[in-house]
This record gives sequence, structure tokens and C-alpha cells, in this order.
Amino acid sequence: MRLLNLFSVLQSQLLLSYVAATTIGSLPAKSVVEYPLPAAAQTHEILPVSDNLLLISQQTNGGLLKVALDNNGRPTGARRWTVTNEWSGLHGLTLSSESGGNSTTSTAWATVQFDNAILHIDPKGNDINTAPEVIKTIPIPAPAFGPHGILEHKGNLWVACKDSSHVVRINASDPSDHQVWAVSRRPIFVAVHPTSGDVFSGLDMNSKIWHYKNDGGNGKEISVPSEKGTTPVGMISGPDGNVWFVLLGGKTGGTGTFGRINKDASIDYFSMTSDIGATAPVLHLAFGEDPSQLWLLGSSISCKTCPDAVYTVTIDDVLIGGTASPRIAKQNTIMLPTQRNWSHRIMFHRGSLYVSELITSTLAHITGAAVGGLKISEPWDQFSVSGLGLGGQVIAYNNTV
Repeated sequence: MRLLNLFSVLQSQLLLSYVAATTIGSLPAKSVVEYPLPAAAQTHEILPVSDNLLLISQQTNGGLLKVALDNNGRPTGARRWTVTNEWSGLHGLTLSSESGGNSTTSTAWATVQFDNAILHIDPKGNDINTAPEVIKTIPIPAPAFGPHGILEHKGNLWVACKDSSHVVRINASDPSDHQVWAVSRRPIFVAVHPTSGDVFSGLDMNSKIWHYKNDGGNGKEISVPSEKGTTPVGMISGPDGNVWFVLLGGKTGGTGTFGRINKDASIDYFSMTSDIGATAPVLHLAFGEDPSQLWLLGSSISCKTCPDAVYTVTIDDVLIGGTASPRIAKQNTIMLPTQRNWSHRIMFHRGSLYVSELITSTLAHITGAAVGGLKISEPWDQFSVSGLGLGGQVIAYNNTV
């Protein structure tokens, strides 16, 4: 009887504790959903052309996918269109400043690597069942061939020709106005520095960065220090006013290293130090609106035993002896559910991350608190106290965003 009374008292105390508890609202820590795409041997680039539409290239069948998104960024449907032919080698995608016939979506430039040309494409709106239209075709000037990466900047198209090892500038309105530079093997991406206006391209097979000052010269090649890593691949202009790139490494993995090219073309290198990030082969990267935070895409494309993962990284410029010294302040890992997928490209769009998985015909949609950056950092915390748990007795999960 006394035991029963004691139990009743404890039950009442627990009930009172529950009623008095403060409820904490939270996003899921990490949410990764993989969506199957129309089948292809290789799925490559991702380009948002409106709030509710992504374009994705599939090089091995010349396919251009239209992927519809709901207002929370979740894919609702996908359809493949062959805009020229299935042997074109459709690959690179970038936004165009030129308008098309439909104001709801931006037009895009695309490279067709095997047809040796650039296409100007109008997606023709958000409806995935409406066929995109090729507005214009621009041939790649000789001796360059095999266009891979592309961007538009101030009316010019900058193209990395992977197959012939050339970088090309073409006036989008007057293609007869063009320049061609021979570079070491192989240019993959090209980026224009937001502050200096200089042009850079990563040369993956020679572990160099090509730098052109817009001075009419040949440019010069900057070697990546061997102690930092090898194989520069992904390269983008960042919202902080600099160019950023990543190092992939080789068959045994990478060094978890990425670089920031400053206005004067000096390079700051950063290497992740977490157990999983320190040897990550990094293939691509993306920024959101915060210039101090970026996402690195680790890939198994060259190292079959390395993880396919997204690394959220925060950069701080701290003062040491009166001099700004950049460092990695926080780093966290988001593992992709399907491994050995050769994860290929990453894109931030309206609060979500999207990852193309090269050989599984899959699009990963990543949301949750980890996308915005968790407060912990794996190297100095490693979930040592309470993991990803929150300091409260009651948690209300927000699954609507």
C-alpha cells in the first residue's frame, strides 16, 4: 500500500514536471530525401531558373530535365527533354541575362560537349510538360573543342573546353568577337573574380589554376602546393567578393581542402580537420546568402571507399597580431543515404540544398538545421555531451519548411 502511494506521488511529480516544461521548436537536424530521376548513365549539372523549377543536365543521353518544386522546395515531378539530340553531350548550365518568351523562368546557356557548341535555351515556364526551346546555337571557335563548364559575365560567355584544354571567351551578342587561350590539362570550371574582374579556371590533371588579368595576354598558371592537395575541380564566385575552389585528390582520397582566391590573386587554403572531413575528396561547392558559410560536396567519384557527403563549413577572419587570418570556425557532416553514387554537383536554392548523384540518376534534397549550420563543430565537440539533442524536455518539430 505504501509502495502504491509512493508510486502515485512520483507519477504526480512527473506529470507536474511535464506540464511545467518549456516547449522548444526545432527543425529536423538533418533531412535528406533522394528523388529518382529519369534514368541515365550520368546526371550532371543543376540550375535553378525560377523559384519552382530546376534544370538538370544528363550528358550521356543529351537530356535536359525540368524538375518542378513546391513552395517548400520539395520536388514534385521531373520530365526529360532532348533539346537537340541524344549524342550532343549536354553538360554545363548557367543563367543567361538574355530574356526568352516566358517571363516566369530565366533562360539558360548550356554546353553540348560532343556537338562542340553552346545553346541558349528557354525553359518555357515552370510546367515540366512544356518543352524547352533552343533560341540560339553558338559554335565553339577553333582550335578549341569539347566545352564543359560555362558562365556568363557582362555580355561574355566564358567556357572551359575540357577536351582540347582551352579557355574561350565569346561575345554572346556577336560570336565573331572571341578569344581562345591554350592551357594545361584540363579546364573544368571557369569563374570571374567579383572584385578584380580577373578570370580563373581549375586545371584538374595538372593541379594548377589558370589566371587571366583581362590584359590581352596569355594568362599564367598557378601551381597548387602539393602539401595542400591535388586536382582542382569545382570553382565558383562567392558572395564575399572572392573566387572559391575545391581539391578532389585521387584514388586514395583527398585532403578536405578548399581555397579562396583573393583580389590580388593570392590564395588562402583551408583544410577540414574532423575525422571524416580531413581526408574528404571534395568535388564541388556552394554558397547561400551568408558569405561566411559554404557547403562542400565530398564525392566517391575518384576514391571508391570515400563517403558521398555534404560538409557545412563556417569561415572566420580572426585578428592575429593585427592581421586578419582566416580559419575554419565550424564544420559538420551530412551523409547522403546512397553511397558510392559519385555525388557530382551541389546547389543552394531558397533555403534548401540539392545534390546530383552522377551514376544513380538521383537528386538529393537536403533541409534541416544542419543546412543553416549547427551550433556545434565536429572537431572540438564530436557530439560528446548530448549529441544533437536540445536542452529541453519537450520539442515541437517543424516539418513544414
